[in-house]
Amino acid sequence: MKAAIFDLDGTLIDSMPVWDGAWERFCVKYSPARDDGLFAEYKARTLESAIDFYKARLSIPAGAGELRDEVNGYVLEGYAGVEPKRGAAEFLGRLQRAGIPACVATNTVRPLVEYVLRRLGLENKVRFILTCSEFGSGKDRPDIFFECARRLGAEPSETFVFEDAPHALKTAQAAGFGTCGIWDRSYAAAEAELRKTADRYIRDFADLVDFPPAG
Repeated sequence: MKAAIFDLDGTLIDSMPVWDGAWERFCVKYSPARDDGLFAEYKARTLESAIDFYKARLSIPAGAGELRDEVNGYVLEGYAGVEPKRGAAEFLGRLQRAGIPACVATNTVRPLVEYVLRRLGLENKVRFILTCSEFGSGKDRPDIFFECARRLGAEPSETFVFEDAPHALKTAQAAGFGTCGIWDRSYAAAEAELRKTADRYIRDFADLVDFPPAG
């Protein structure tokens, strides 16, 4: 491994409950009849795509920008209390000491990412942040992973992608990246799928005491 790409929510930080709560508040506000299938739609979408989907499906009259700000506001409230996944800070530090550059590739908008990484003391442990909004493509396509690897100076085959989301891990694996699946309660029902897809599967970063290999 010569480079590492990390998802943020549910991977580096224990924040998927924050996002679940934000979208639940949003859906309940605009569609009081609980529909778990509708609520789950956001997980495989960029923020922009999710807003467009819900705006059309629920006939919400507010503008897309206003709705994005609403969801991001809910998330900002929740980020004030989140913590890193167990062992995440230590693992990022170990990569730094080994000379293995790392970055964050995420659906979350930059101001929120910068805020939470700074609050948790992780901002100096990654080379850069690349968001799906900035890049213009979600993780259903490998383009964002290719761009991250390029910026990190490594080939896909030399780069590991760390993800909790099954669709993103499948995208990376199919594109030739090394993959590490990370358990998160938000995707607990997909554990078997993640184990099947990933080169390595962990409960948290404390499981990676032997990785990357020495020498």
